[in-house]
Amino acid sequence: MRDVKAAEAARIARALRLDLAVLLAEPEPRPMVLWRAQPASGARAIEAEFLRWCERQRRVLRLLGQRPPGDLPAYDRDLAEMTYEDADALARQVGDSLDLGVRPARALASALESQFDITIWYLDTPKGCAACTRGPDGAAILVPRGNVPWRRHFDIAHELFHLLTRGSIPSMEVGAVAGGVSVRGDQVEKLANAFAASLLLPSDVLLRELSERSSAHRIRLAELVGTARDFEVSLETLVWRLHNLGHWRDRPSVHEVLTNPRLRELDRASRAGRCWDPPTLPERFVHAGYAATLSGRLSRAQLATYLECGLADLPAVLLGYGIDEDLAEFASREFPVEIRSGDLEPLPTLCEQE
Repeated sequence: MRDVKAAEAARIARALRLDLAVLLAEPEPRPMVLWRAQPASGARAIEAEFLRWCERQRRVLRLLGQRPPGDLPAYDRDLAEMTYEDADALARQVGDSLDLGVRPARALASALESQFDITIWYLDTPKGCAACTRGPDGAAILVPRGNVPWRRHFDIAHELFHLLTRGSIPSMEVGAVAGGVSVRGDQVEKLANAFAASLLLPSDVLLRELSERSSAHRIRLAELVGTARDFEVSLETLVWRLHNLGHWRDRPSVHEVLTNPRLRELDRASRAGRCWDPPTLPERFVHAGYAATLSGRLSRAQLATYLECGLADLPAVLLGYGIDEDLAEFASREFPVEIRSGDLEPLPTLCEQE
């Protein structure tokens, strides 16, 4: 046995898709990554990349003296006995807790990051291959970058269900394990789909808006397409949600509508120009890394490595996340201000505000 040279260690880390610091550190239990659908190839490499980004975020937080908070609530449910009505009730509870408003899809990602401390990573994975994990690096969701926005919204809501019901993962949720990659059972996936549809399309808001758009309990296809677009969900999600709520009982007509090529064409035309690319990295990860650099805890070279760019490209990359280094250094100047807790007046409660 011989000592491994630094250059050799660096090559091994690259081959394993690990940061060198992780390779040299004491081993820790590897968090479980649960896939919605295991990619046909390259699953282990994608999983390693996902976990590497999570580990980087944890190290940045440690440099800042922070730890991933355990803000994500746990909803103990026996998934083997859980019904679609239970999934719908859980979605209403979560929606109220997050205060997602009348267009939940628009607020969901931001609310999860700010209130539940879930980091969302948009990676170049095959479409349909979303995943989630929960471990010492915190909770995180992997979303395929190539999906259209309304598909990404559904992925996030779907994976949220698995994170919230993670207590049942060991006994029920893992349907198969192949090559170290975990995938989930069909019934659990159906429950997660029901939860996601309920979260993104709250029944009271949805039915109120449809009643305003419809006439004599009938709705035009154009209004149906417009509703899906406005709620930023797929047409399939909307139509099946109406069916499950009992407002579109004729199942054959549901299939007929969803397979109509003219309706598909109308749907695509209505969403023209509404696609957008998500950021390469979560904004809060980049800002935390830059804060660690400003405080002297992370070198600029290390920050460039974390952001996977060259040192010369670092200013431009940071600017893409709203960080103008000249202004940031100016804004970081400190001035002595005495603030005592006794000087602060308590904030008014909701009742007092009203």
